Parts: sequence; structure tokens; C-alpha cells
Amino acid sequence: MIDSIYQFLANIGYSHPLHPTLTHVPIGMIIGAFLFALTGLVFRNSRLARTARHCIVLALIALVPTALLGMLDWQHFYGGTLLFPIKMKVVLAAVVLFLLIVAVVFGAMGERFARAVLAVYLLCLLGAVGLGYFGGELVYGTRAPAVTAVQGAAVEGALVFQQNCSACHFADSTAVKIGPGLKGLFQQDKLPISGRTVSAENLRQVLKTPVAKMPPFGHLSQQQVAALIAYLKTL
Repeated sequence: MIDSIYQFLANIGYSHPLHPTLTHVPIGMIIGAFLFALTGLVFRNSRLARTARHCIVLALIALVPTALLGMLDWQHFYGGTLLFPIKMKVVLAAVVLFLLIVAVVFGAMGERFARAVLAVYLLCLLGAVGLGYFGGELVYGTRAPAVTAVQGAAVEGALVFQQNCSACHFADSTAVKIGPGLKGLFQQDKLPISGRTVSAENLRQVLKTPVAKMPPFGHLSQQQVAALIAYLKTL
């Protein structure tokens, strides 16, 4: 069911994760709530405080579909594997959800709780920053591939690597991140972990039927896989 949704979207030209399209809404509302509440408290403006409450309610509402799309992306792109950044995002999302509920309840109690509400808004903001950080780890990794350093089909492959592989693998090192680093992969005799001979065909097989904790990447098109392999050959 989940794969059919992504396949339909890919057929109409959209092959990106769904979760990032909504993340701007709750994060933007949390930022707005904090700024409006802070300004309202400084200038004793009740209308700004009310706007802050409206923002935090919208953030709470938007967090639900954002989290659901995140779960869909997690199942589709990562095969449900509990990578460390994903564990952190789940924990932080739960914390932010709790804080948003507290903020809504306190905000409805009137201006006498203005300072307490502002503190909760600040905690929500810090939680949103943490979510953004670990989301960036999933998309870019700590060392993302340098797209400008490669040419031809490898350029597309670098983007495929960045979006699908960089959370677990280094492109510029053999050090272990979550999975093994892939620098110089095609100069080696054996694939790490599986021990299969390094070849384009064996890489295609590993992407379809991975070993150990690696999730499957059956959603990648043949063109994307070919581009990814072309990129890996440049490392």
C-alpha cells in the first residue's frame, strides 16, 4: 500500500520524500508563536499574545499529519530501520507534541501565565531545532557527497546518494557511520559486510535484497541505480 503511493507519485514526476513538504508548517508556527509571545510580553500587547496562541494551536494541528508522513517516508525509504537520527526524531517529536499541548492549555488560562507560556514556547522552539538537526542528518549526513566534484551521470548519482545513502554511509571515508564508509569501493575486491565481489550487478542485488540492517531500496528506478553506481565508481 505504502509503496504504491510512492510509485504513483514517481509516475507523475514526484520522487522526493513527503515529510519535508509539511515540516515548515509546525516549525514556522512554533517560531512565530515564540516571537509573537516575546514581543507581546515586552510591549504588553494582548493581541500579539493571542496571535501567538493561534500559531501554537496551528503548530499542534499540523504536527499530526507531518508525523504521519514522516512515518510513511521512514517505512518506504528506510524500510522501518531504527537509525539513530530517526530514534532522536521520534523522541523529540513526542516531546514537542507534549509541550505544544501544555502550551495550548496554559495559553487558554489567560495572561497571568504569560511568562510560563513563553518558556514553554521556547522549549518547543528548541525541540523544533533538534528535529531539524536530526532531519538534516538523515538527508545530508555529517559529510554529504560533493555534487560539484563529479560529472555526467554521476551528478545524478550523487544526489541519489545524498537523499538515500548519506544517513548511513560516508562518501569520503572508509570509517563506519551506521554502515561502512564507501570511499574507494570499486578499488576493493569485496563488498563490505556481504563479502560479494564488487560489481555493478552485485550492488543492484544488495539494493533490492540488502544484508544485515540495511533497508531495501526497491523504490529507486533503474536510471537512479545506474547513476548511483556511476557515482560510487568516482569515490
